[in-house]
Amino acid sequence: MDSVLLRYRYHDGAPQAAFPMRVVEDDGERVVAWLAPETEIMYWALPDGGDPRSLPLEARFSAPLTTARRRWQGGGVLRVVPLGAPFQVVHFWEANGDFAGWYVNLEAPKRRAGDRIDSVDWHLDLWISPDREPTWKDIDEAEAALAAGHLTPGELALAWRQGNDIIDGLAGWPALVGDWRSFAPPVEWGPLALPPDWAS
Repeated sequence: MDSVLLRYRYHDGAPQAAFPMRVVEDDGERVVAWLAPETEIMYWALPDGGDPRSLPLEARFSAPLTTARRRWQGGGVLRVVPLGAPFQVVHFWEANGDFAGWYVNLEAPKRRAGDRIDSVDWHLDLWISPDREPTWKDIDEAEAALAAGHLTPGELALAWRQGNDIIDGLAGWPALVGDWRSFAPPVEWGPLALPPDWAS
């Protein structure tokens, strides 16, 4: 399989986001895939297409939410997606090619059907610097999502537990996801088009 479509859904099952990516490695239990700069994606949005993060935190999840077309901004990223685990790891690089760090997205274990991989974002995230220093991200957003019913107490507890397990294992990091810090995509790997049936 040359490509996969990573999709996120809101808690009620409605589409939230979609990322078409080129497969680097796929062993049936973990997918490693490249999201190229300027790739057409779908991303969570307000009904007018605006960014939900433009709203005050207390209103961010009480407003109606949908999804809208975007282009992936900045450099390309490599996503390591363990299908049965409640996280994925996004690798970032600086414009000069230096490795910038790992972004751990805490999320539901994935459901896969062919080239479609679905999950639910739990909003709580973890940043790991190149020297393996961890920083929690979006704690306030996760709490707001919980208060508005976009996240359950059990999901948030699992997100915290998984993040802390990763922090506790940082002495051996990144063995959990493999060492991709020197990865470079083939030069011909430009942006993919969003499939017309991305939501089905």
